[in-house]
Amino acid sequence: MFEAVAPRYDRMNRILSVGLDQGWRRAALRELDCAPGSRILDLCCGTGDLALLLPRGLRPVGCDLTPAMLEIAAAKATRHRVALPGVAGDAMRLPFANDAFDAAVVGFGIRNLPDLERGLDEIHRVLAPGGKLVILEFSRPENRAVRLGHGAWLRLAVPGLARLVASGGEPYDYLKDSILSFPDAGALARTLGGAGFSAVSYRHLALGTVAIHSGRRGRRTAPRDPAPEAENGQRTTTARGETEAARFSVSRSAARSTA
Repeated sequence: MFEAVAPRYDRMNRILSVGLDQGWRRAALRELDCAPGSRILDLCCGTGDLALLLPRGLRPVGCDLTPAMLEIAAAKATRHRVALPGVAGDAMRLPFANDAFDAAVVGFGIRNLPDLERGLDEIHRVLAPGGKLVILEFSRPENRAVRLGHGAWLRLAVPGLARLVASGGEPYDYLKDSILSFPDAGALARTLGGAGFSAVSYRHLALGTVAIHSGRRGRRTAPRDPAPEAENGQRTTTARGETEAARFSVSRSAARSTA
């Protein structure tokens, strides 16, 4: 599904958010407090919109399940003359070593994980002690009137706009369903706490339809599983997560060989 929608993904994001989505991303990134040179994991990075807004001097690595999305992210990074290495990988079993990143960001992707708790545990594993996680995600408005209006927008306008602009609404039926079924901001905050993140907080944007969550990884209290191995038996990362795939822009063949 995401392979099919990749070429029109950015355009539809702008239309369906009424042009507000980039502002939401900038607001989320203001929650980071990373020193220059910090390694940042952009998980479920899609076409790279979030990572490309990071301040210069940081070292982002994009990770996504869909090679077509990574190809677009790499092309955009080239146009912006910034480095955005990409790795095709599964959030349920991240191809990075323990403690590999100083911070992690997830923009509008955490609700797509098939197992939220397992995905958060993987993020916790690859973050260094004290590393910060920032999540930008759609949310359920607390105000009843706004919630009803938002639900109507998702059920009626989103699929219709998708069919009109993107020549097909099926992926956006999924978008509607995934937003409506995802836990509200308070429930997600509790899940983050249960996954071992401390100093968890959140705030709403856009009348409560979007939320920014943040939390920090505490010090490890028990040994973690080692980093996964590639099919050829070699580690996909070094001790600090310097992936082989992260040394060059991702092409479709390179991305698939990393997955």
